[in-house]
Formats: sequence, structure tokens, C-alpha cells
Amino acid sequence: MAYHGTIIHSGLDSARAHFPAAVVTAMASHAAASLNAGKFSIATVALSVGDMDTAVRSMPWGHERLSLNENLILLDAGALIAYAPYRARVVLTGDPFAEAESLAAALELDPGALRTRLHDGLIGAERVIAFSAPAFEAVAPFVKRPPERLTLPPFALKSPVNGSGPVLVVGNEKPEAAAEMLSTLRAALPDQSFEAFDPGSVLETRWKAVVHLGVASSDLPGARLSDAWAGGVPILQLLDRHLVDGLVRRQARSPDETVVQHGKNGLQLFSLDELTAALRDFTLDPLPLRSVAHGARRSIDPPAHWDYLLKTVLE
Repeated sequence: MAYHGTIIHSGLDSARAHFPAAVVTAMASHAAASLNAGKFSIATVALSVGDMDTAVRSMPWGHERLSLNENLILLDAGALIAYAPYRARVVLTGDPFAEAESLAAALELDPGALRTRLHDGLIGAERVIAFSAPAFEAVAPFVKRPPERLTLPPFALKSPVNGSGPVLVVGNEKPEAAAEMLSTLRAALPDQSFEAFDPGSVLETRWKAVVHLGVASSDLPGARLSDAWAGGVPILQLLDRHLVDGLVRRQARSPDETVVQHGKNGLQLFSLDELTAALRDFTLDPLPLRSVAHGARRSIDPPAHWDYLLKTVLE
């Protein structure tokens, strides 16, 4: 059985979390490279401001339309307001209402009227799927039944060809604590380059390693352990020992998606001194940690995860 669909998103992407263009690109590329050749067929459409303006003014709400396309998939607020009269499926990567002000300004519309159109589009949607907790929580009050909650498969972080590159620092706790740690690492290891997690550039940069501060709690592409594993990028995770012990006791196993398994798919460190020492050792001899990272990459299967997601979204 073949699965077909047209994914529509706005071309107004910025450095916001879950930028739709990255998700569209990933879905289309994985569909083309599927483990089941020819099973998935995806067309993509990026709407300009002019496209959205024309759609809003020519397709008022109140006249429900049925799409001739078997699977019309709307991926963000821009697509949702443009195609609100259609009974399409809505697949959201973030809170669509968070974009209302900027979209209203770009389209010279009243923000209240734009939010109403978003509400109408959600109410009339054939199906609503949320890829993140913010998306789920934002739209749940406006749909007839709870949105389907799916997790985005791994987005492989890029690793450097020659081994050089910055170290990504992902702060899983308070932002101010992450900023302070970033400054501390730069002062302690001035010969290395450290960069804070930025959803707008994380998937484009080649990373020598990733430092996770605390339990990995984000669902943003690039900020998850699985993204580093998929790209074979080494992970060093600074943790509270008591917190980790508590997680293991409650789950009766290692919490694989939020905490690395020491020596198997990353390193667990429990103090700043341990972290800086491990980073120094990695600089002097990167082979052991890179071997761990390569083993972690072999332990996960991103293509299978993407095949499952595509089937679920398109069926």
C-alpha cells in the first residue's frame, strides 16, 4: 500500500523551536529514502505572505471545502489560517497561537480575527497531530477530541569531517544556569569552542561533542540524546547523582531517552571537575569517546522511526 500527501507550511521560518521547514525537509527526504522503496510520496508547498493573504481573503470561513488532494497536511499556523475552510489534517510542531501576532502583522490583519480563524481551522480539521508538548497543550481545548501526540524521530546532528568543531552545550535546567556553565567551560577550557543550543542553527553546525547539563528533558530537534546518537556525536552529560539514582529506582531501569548509559552511549559526569577533565581527555585522545558514539549510532534505527511516523501521518 502506498501513502501520498501534500505538506503545506509557511515560508516565514525563523529560529523558533521546531521550525517547520526542517521538519518538512526531513519528512520529504526520509520518504524518498524509505526502507520501503516507493511506499511514500510527499509533495511540499511553502506559502509566501502573498499566498496566505490571497487565501485568507478569497476563502472565508463558513464555506467548508473538501480537498481534491487525498492527504492535505497543514504544518504550522500560516498553513492553518490559509487553508482553514478545508477539512485537512493538521500536524503541529509548536504552539500555532504563539505566531499569531507576527502573522497578523505580516498579513495586516487584526490579531483577534486571525486567532479566530486558527480556532475555526482546528475545529474543522479532519485530524490533529501534535509533535510537541506546547503544541498539544495549546490546541487541546479547541478540538473535539484530544490531539494525537507523536514524537519526532531523531534528527541526526552533524559531526565534523576532520574532528574539529565546536562543542554544543544543551541546558536542560534553568537558562541562567546554562549561561553560567557556558561561561565557566569557556574560561576553564579556552582552547575549545563552546556554543549554546540554538534551534535555528543546531542542525546545520558540525559538532565535535555535546554536553548535556542535567536530565535531557527537551523535545526540540537537536536538543535530545537521540539526535546526537543518530549522528554519532559524543555525549557528555553532567548529572546530579541522587537524581539519576532516583530515576532508575522509579523506572527499574536506566531512563534511556533522558540519561546516557555510562560507557555505552555516552559519559555520565557528576561534577564540574569531572566534566572539564573528561573534555580535556577527549581533546587529547578522542578515539574512546568517539567509539562509544559510533556504537550508540548503531544501536538506534532512525529510518525505521521515520517510516513509522510517515505511515501514521499519511494513512
